[in-house]
Amino acid sequence: MRTVMALSVAVVLAAFCFGVAADKVEKQKVAKPAPKAEPAAEKVPRGPATGAPAASPTRPAISPDEDAIRKTGDTFTAAYDRGDAAAVAAHFTTSAEYVAETGQALYGRPAIEQQLAAFFKANPGRKIKTSIDAIRFVSPGVAMEDGSTTITHPDGVPPETSLYTAVHVKVDGQWLVASVRDHDLEQRPHSEQVQQLAWLVGDWIDEGPDSVVVFSCKPVDNGTFLLREFTVKMAGRDVMTGSQRIGWDPLTGRLRAWTFDSHGGHGEGIWRRAGESWILRSNGVTPDGKTASGTSIFTFVNPHTMTWQAVDHEVEGLRMPDTPIFKLVRKPPGPM
Repeated sequence: MRTVMALSVAVVLAAFCFGVAADKVEKQKVAKPAPKAEPAAEKVPRGPATGAPAASPTRPAISPDEDAIRKTGDTFTAAYDRGDAAAVAAHFTTSAEYVAETGQALYGRPAIEQQLAAFFKANPGRKIKTSIDAIRFVSPGVAMEDGSTTITHPDGVPPETSLYTAVHVKVDGQWLVASVRDHDLEQRPHSEQVQQLAWLVGDWIDEGPDSVVVFSCKPVDNGTFLLREFTVKMAGRDVMTGSQRIGWDPLTGRLRAWTFDSHGGHGEGIWRRAGESWILRSNGVTPDGKTASGTSIFTFVNPHTMTWQAVDHEVEGLRMPDTPIFKLVRKPPGPM
Protein backbone atom coordinates (compact mmCIF):
# COMPACT_ATOMS: atom_id res chain seq x y z
CA MET A 1 0.00 0.00 0.00
CA ARG A 2 2.82 2.39 0.81
CA THR A 3 4.36 1.92 -2.62
CA VAL A 4 1.01 2.64 -4.24
CA MET A 5 0.60 5.81 -2.16
CA ALA A 6 4.13 7.13 -2.48
CA LEU A 7 3.81 9.07 -5.73
CA SER A 8 0.54 10.65 -4.64
CA VAL A 9 2.02 11.45 -1.24
CA ALA A 10 4.98 13.21 -2.80
CA VAL A 11 2.90 15.55 -4.87
CA VAL A 12 0.71 16.58 -1.97
CA LEU A 13 3.77 17.08 0.19
CA ALA A 14 4.44 19.82 -2.31
CA ALA A 15 0.85 20.70 -1.38
CA PHE A 16 -1.11 19.27 -4.26
CA CYS A 17 -2.28 15.70 -4.86
CA PHE A 18 -2.77 14.81 -8.52
CA GLY A 19 -3.84 11.21 -7.93
CA VAL A 20 -0.94 9.49 -9.64
CA ALA A 21 -2.07 6.19 -8.16
CA ALA A 22 -5.74 6.79 -8.97
CA ASP A 23 -6.09 3.59 -11.00
CA LYS A 24 -4.73 1.47 -8.15
CA VAL A 25 -7.11 2.48 -5.36
CA GLU A 26 -10.81 2.03 -4.84
CA LYS A 27 -12.85 4.92 -6.30
CA GLN A 28 -16.19 6.33 -5.30
CA LYS A 29 -18.19 8.56 -7.66
CA VAL A 30 -19.15 11.87 -6.10
CA ALA A 31 -20.65 15.11 -7.38
CA LYS A 32 -18.07 17.58 -8.57
CA PRO A 33 -18.28 20.84 -6.59
CA ALA A 34 -18.79 24.09 -8.45
CA PRO A 35 -15.87 26.54 -8.26
CA LYS A 36 -16.31 29.32 -5.73
CA ALA A 37 -15.74 32.92 -6.78
CA GLU A 38 -13.42 35.08 -4.70
CA PRO A 39 -15.29 38.16 -3.52
CA ALA A 40 -14.26 41.71 -2.92
CA ALA A 41 -14.27 45.88 0.52
CA GLU A 42 -14.98 49.35 2.15
CA LYS A 43 -13.75 51.41 5.04
CA VAL A 44 -16.37 50.60 7.67
CA PRO A 45 -16.17 48.32 10.71
CA ARG A 46 -15.54 44.73 9.76
CA GLY A 47 -16.21 41.64 11.77
CA PRO A 48 -14.97 38.14 12.45
CA ALA A 49 -14.65 35.52 9.77
CA THR A 50 -17.60 33.39 8.80
CA GLY A 51 -18.15 29.68 8.73
CA ALA A 52 -16.61 27.12 11.10
CA PRO A 53 -14.91 24.16 9.41
CA ALA A 54 -16.70 20.89 9.90
CA ALA A 55 -15.01 18.67 12.46
CA SER A 56 -14.12 15.08 11.59
CA PRO A 57 -11.65 12.49 12.87
CA THR A 58 -9.19 13.37 10.08
CA ARG A 59 -9.31 17.14 10.50
CA PRO A 60 -8.01 19.40 13.26
CA ALA A 61 -10.88 19.97 15.68
CA ILE A 62 -11.66 23.49 16.81
CA SER A 63 -12.61 24.43 20.34
CA PRO A 64 -16.16 25.43 21.31
CA ASP A 65 -14.94 29.00 21.88
CA GLU A 66 -13.37 29.22 18.42
CA ASP A 67 -16.53 27.76 16.93
CA ALA A 68 -18.59 30.39 18.78
CA ILE A 69 -16.36 33.20 17.47
CA ARG A 70 -16.69 31.92 13.91
CA LYS A 71 -20.47 31.71 14.23
CA THR A 72 -20.66 35.37 15.24
CA GLY A 73 -19.23 36.03 11.79
CA ASP A 74 -22.31 34.45 10.21
CA THR A 75 -24.68 36.76 12.10
CA PHE A 76 -22.40 39.75 11.48
CA THR A 77 -22.41 39.10 7.73
CA ALA A 78 -26.18 38.59 7.61
CA ALA A 79 -26.78 41.86 9.48
CA TYR A 80 -24.28 43.74 7.29
CA ASP A 81 -25.75 42.43 4.04
CA ARG A 82 -29.25 43.59 5.00
CA GLY A 83 -27.94 46.99 6.11
CA ASP A 84 -28.94 46.62 9.77
CA ALA A 85 -26.58 48.96 11.62
CA ALA A 86 -27.96 48.16 15.08
CA ALA A 87 -27.57 44.41 14.57
CA VAL A 88 -24.01 44.81 13.28
CA ALA A 89 -23.07 47.09 16.19
CA ALA A 90 -24.48 44.54 18.65
CA HIS A 91 -21.47 42.34 17.86
CA PHE A 92 -19.20 44.93 19.56
CA THR A 93 -18.67 45.63 23.25
CA THR A 94 -20.12 48.87 24.58
CA SER A 95 -16.62 50.40 24.72
CA ALA A 96 -15.26 48.86 21.51
CA GLU A 97 -12.91 50.66 19.16
CA TYR A 98 -12.63 50.56 15.40
CA VAL A 99 -9.60 51.98 13.58
CA ALA A 100 -9.61 52.18 9.77
CA GLU A 101 -6.46 51.82 7.68
CA THR A 102 -6.61 55.59 7.17
CA GLY A 103 -6.23 56.09 10.93
CA GLN A 104 -9.83 57.23 11.44
CA ALA A 105 -11.03 55.88 14.82
CA LEU A 106 -14.43 55.26 16.35
CA TYR A 107 -14.87 54.60 20.05
CA GLY A 108 -17.91 52.96 21.64
CA ARG A 109 -20.80 50.93 20.25
CA PRO A 110 -23.05 54.00 19.68
CA ALA A 111 -20.42 55.71 17.50
CA ILE A 112 -19.88 52.52 15.50
CA GLU A 113 -23.62 52.10 14.97
CA GLN A 114 -24.00 55.73 13.89
CA GLN A 115 -21.19 55.41 11.36
CA LEU A 116 -22.64 52.17 10.00
CA ALA A 117 -26.11 53.65 9.65
CA ALA A 118 -24.73 56.57 7.64
CA PHE A 119 -22.68 54.22 5.48
CA PHE A 120 -25.61 51.87 4.73
CA LYS A 121 -27.84 54.83 3.84
CA ALA A 122 -25.27 56.24 1.43
CA ASN A 123 -24.26 52.84 0.00
CA PRO A 124 -27.28 50.55 -0.30
CA GLY A 125 -26.75 47.03 -1.55
CA ARG A 126 -23.16 46.55 -0.41
CA LYS A 127 -22.25 42.97 0.60
CA ILE A 128 -19.38 41.85 2.79
CA LYS A 129 -17.22 38.72 2.67
CA THR A 130 -14.77 37.91 5.45
CA SER A 131 -11.98 35.35 5.24
CA ILE A 132 -10.15 34.15 8.33
CA ASP A 133 -6.42 33.52 8.53
CA ALA A 134 -6.09 32.60 12.21
CA ILE A 135 -7.78 32.73 15.60
CA ARG A 136 -5.51 32.41 18.62
CA PHE A 137 -6.38 32.60 22.31
CA VAL A 138 -3.98 34.84 24.21
CA SER A 139 -5.63 34.32 27.62
CA PRO A 140 -8.89 32.87 28.99
CA GLY A 141 -11.70 34.94 27.54
CA VAL A 142 -9.50 36.86 25.06
CA ALA A 143 -8.85 35.88 21.42
CA MET A 144 -7.04 37.51 18.49
CA GLU A 145 -8.26 37.08 14.94
CA ASP A 146 -6.48 37.95 11.68
CA GLY A 147 -8.21 37.94 8.33
CA SER A 148 -9.31 39.91 5.29
CA THR A 149 -12.56 41.47 4.13
CA THR A 150 -13.98 42.22 0.72
CA ILE A 151 -17.07 44.27 -0.08
CA THR A 152 -18.91 43.96 -3.39
CA HIS A 153 -20.62 46.95 -5.00
CA PRO A 154 -23.98 46.52 -6.76
CA ASP A 155 -23.13 49.24 -9.30
CA GLY A 156 -20.05 47.43 -10.63
CA VAL A 157 -17.46 49.61 -8.88
CA PRO A 158 -14.28 47.57 -8.30
CA PRO A 159 -14.27 45.96 -4.84
CA GLU A 160 -11.81 47.00 -2.13
CA THR A 161 -9.98 44.51 0.07
CA SER A 162 -8.47 45.11 3.50
CA LEU A 163 -6.74 43.06 6.14
CA TYR A 164 -7.87 43.29 9.74
CA THR A 165 -6.93 42.28 13.26
CA ALA A 166 -9.78 41.82 15.75
CA VAL A 167 -9.74 41.30 19.51
CA HIS A 168 -12.61 39.22 20.90
CA VAL A 169 -13.56 39.12 24.58
CA LYS A 170 -16.03 36.87 26.36
CA VAL A 171 -18.68 38.90 28.17
CA ASP A 172 -21.31 37.04 30.22
CA GLY A 173 -20.71 33.92 28.12
CA GLN A 174 -20.95 35.74 24.78
CA TRP A 175 -18.03 36.55 22.47
CA LEU A 176 -17.98 40.22 21.42
CA VAL A 177 -15.50 42.33 19.44
CA ALA A 178 -13.55 44.74 21.63
CA SER A 179 -11.27 46.13 18.92
CA VAL A 180 -10.90 46.01 15.14
CA ARG A 181 -8.01 47.53 13.20
CA ASP A 182 -7.90 47.50 9.42
CA HIS A 183 -4.57 47.33 7.60
CA ASP A 184 -3.80 48.49 4.11
CA LEU A 185 -2.57 45.52 2.09
CA GLU A 186 0.47 47.47 0.94
CA GLN A 187 1.49 48.22 4.52
CA ARG A 188 2.38 44.60 5.27
CA PRO A 189 5.28 43.27 3.17
CA HIS A 190 4.87 39.99 1.34
CA SER A 191 7.86 38.55 3.20
CA GLU A 192 6.14 39.25 6.53
CA GLN A 193 3.07 37.32 5.44
CA VAL A 194 5.13 34.38 4.16
CA GLN A 195 6.82 34.16 7.58
CA GLN A 196 3.65 32.52 8.87
CA LEU A 197 4.90 29.33 7.16
CA ALA A 198 8.57 29.78 8.09
CA TRP A 199 8.44 26.59 10.19
CA LEU A 200 8.42 24.65 6.89
CA VAL A 201 11.94 25.89 6.08
CA GLY A 202 14.57 23.13 6.13
CA ASP A 203 15.08 19.59 4.80
CA TRP A 204 12.43 16.99 5.65
CA ILE A 205 12.21 13.23 5.08
CA ASP A 206 9.70 10.39 5.37
CA GLU A 207 11.34 6.96 5.05
CA GLY A 208 9.32 3.80 4.46
CA PRO A 209 10.20 0.18 3.75
CA ASP A 210 10.10 0.67 -0.04
CA SER A 211 10.09 4.42 -0.65
CA VAL A 212 11.63 7.65 0.56
CA VAL A 213 10.01 11.06 0.25
CA VAL A 214 12.13 14.16 0.85
CA PHE A 215 11.44 17.84 0.48
CA SER A 216 13.36 20.99 1.13
CA CYS A 217 11.99 24.47 1.75
CA LYS A 218 13.87 27.77 1.62
CA PRO A 219 13.07 31.49 1.28
CA VAL A 220 13.87 33.04 -2.12
CA ASP A 221 13.66 36.51 -3.70
CA ASN A 222 14.56 38.24 -0.44
CA GLY A 223 11.95 36.24 1.43
CA THR A 224 9.07 37.20 -0.86
CA PHE A 225 8.41 33.52 -1.59
CA LEU A 226 9.09 30.12 -0.07
CA LEU A 227 10.40 27.57 -2.57
CA ARG A 228 9.69 23.90 -1.81
CA GLU A 229 11.26 21.12 -3.86
CA PHE A 230 10.40 17.45 -3.40
CA THR A 231 11.67 14.06 -4.58
CA VAL A 232 10.21 10.55 -4.37
CA LYS A 233 12.71 7.68 -4.43
CA MET A 234 11.91 4.00 -4.93
CA ALA A 235 14.56 1.30 -5.04
CA GLY A 236 17.18 4.03 -4.81
CA ARG A 237 16.10 5.99 -7.88
CA ASP A 238 14.08 9.15 -8.35
CA VAL A 239 10.59 8.48 -9.70
CA MET A 240 9.15 11.97 -9.31
CA THR A 241 10.36 15.46 -8.54
CA GLY A 242 8.56 18.76 -8.31
CA SER A 243 8.56 22.29 -6.98
CA GLN A 244 6.17 24.70 -5.33
CA ARG A 245 6.21 28.45 -4.69
CA ILE A 246 4.33 29.86 -1.73
CA GLY A 247 3.57 33.58 -1.76
CA TRP A 248 1.21 36.28 -0.57
CA ASP A 249 -1.68 37.27 -2.86
CA PRO A 250 -2.39 40.98 -2.21
CA LEU A 251 -5.64 40.82 -4.21
CA THR A 252 -7.36 38.25 -1.99
CA GLY A 253 -5.27 38.77 1.15
CA ARG A 254 -4.29 35.09 1.35
CA LEU A 255 -1.25 32.85 1.12
CA ARG A 256 -1.24 30.92 -2.15
CA ALA A 257 0.74 28.01 -3.56
CA TRP A 258 1.69 27.21 -7.18
CA THR A 259 2.90 23.64 -7.77
CA PHE A 260 4.50 21.78 -10.70
CA ASP A 261 5.66 18.15 -10.92
CA SER A 262 8.14 16.44 -13.22
CA HIS A 263 5.38 14.43 -14.94
CA GLY A 264 3.66 17.60 -16.20
CA GLY A 265 0.96 18.10 -13.57
CA HIS A 266 0.33 21.53 -12.11
CA GLY A 267 -2.02 23.26 -9.69
CA GLU A 268 -2.58 26.12 -7.27
CA GLY A 269 -4.10 26.40 -3.83
CA ILE A 270 -4.95 28.60 -0.86
CA TRP A 271 -3.56 28.19 2.65
CA ARG A 272 -5.49 28.81 5.86
CA ARG A 273 -4.62 28.19 9.48
CA ALA A 274 -6.57 25.99 11.92
CA GLY A 275 -4.93 25.92 15.34
CA GLU A 276 -1.53 24.23 15.07
CA SER A 277 -2.34 23.03 11.54
CA TRP A 278 -2.23 24.67 8.15
CA ILE A 279 -4.77 23.54 5.56
CA LEU A 280 -4.09 23.83 1.83
CA ARG A 281 -7.03 23.48 -0.56
CA SER A 282 -5.79 22.96 -4.13
CA ASN A 283 -7.13 22.60 -7.67
CA GLY A 284 -5.21 21.68 -10.79
CA VAL A 285 -4.58 19.38 -13.72
CA THR A 286 -2.99 15.91 -13.83
CA PRO A 287 -0.27 15.04 -16.36
CA ASP A 288 -2.91 13.36 -18.56
CA GLY A 289 -5.22 16.39 -18.56
CA LYS A 290 -7.73 15.48 -15.84
CA THR A 291 -9.03 18.03 -13.36
CA ALA A 292 -8.18 17.33 -9.74
CA SER A 293 -8.71 18.85 -6.32
CA GLY A 294 -7.70 18.00 -2.78
CA THR A 295 -6.97 19.23 0.71
CA SER A 296 -3.65 18.81 2.54
CA ILE A 297 -3.34 19.15 6.31
CA PHE A 298 0.11 20.05 7.66
CA THR A 299 0.47 20.01 11.45
CA PHE A 300 3.42 21.41 13.39
CA VAL A 301 4.40 18.94 16.15
CA ASN A 302 7.75 20.36 17.25
CA PRO A 303 10.70 22.08 15.52
CA HIS A 304 11.88 18.71 14.21
CA THR A 305 8.58 16.96 13.41
CA MET A 306 5.44 17.62 11.37
CA THR A 307 2.56 15.46 10.16
CA TRP A 308 0.77 15.52 6.84
CA GLN A 309 -2.46 14.04 5.49
CA ALA A 310 -4.41 14.34 2.22
CA VAL A 311 -8.22 14.40 2.42
CA ASP A 312 -11.16 15.18 0.11
CA HIS A 313 -9.13 14.26 -2.96
CA GLU A 314 -10.93 13.97 -6.31
CA VAL A 315 -9.83 13.31 -9.89
CA GLU A 316 -12.46 14.09 -12.54
CA GLY A 317 -15.13 13.84 -9.85
CA LEU A 318 -13.91 10.44 -8.60
CA ARG A 319 -13.44 10.49 -4.82
CA MET A 320 -10.16 9.04 -3.57
CA PRO A 321 -9.63 7.59 -0.08
CA ASP A 322 -8.04 9.86 2.53
CA THR A 323 -4.40 9.00 3.15
CA PRO A 324 -3.03 7.91 6.53
CA ILE A 325 -1.35 10.56 8.64
CA PHE A 326 2.34 10.67 7.66
CA LYS A 327 5.09 11.88 9.98
CA LEU A 328 8.02 13.82 8.55
CA VAL A 329 11.20 14.62 10.44
CA ARG A 330 13.98 17.05 9.73
CA LYS A 331 16.70 15.39 7.69
CA PRO A 332 19.89 15.00 9.74
CA PRO A 333 23.01 16.68 8.30
CA GLY A 334 25.26 14.54 6.16
CA PRO A 335 28.81 13.50 7.05
CA MET A 336 31.47 16.21 7.01
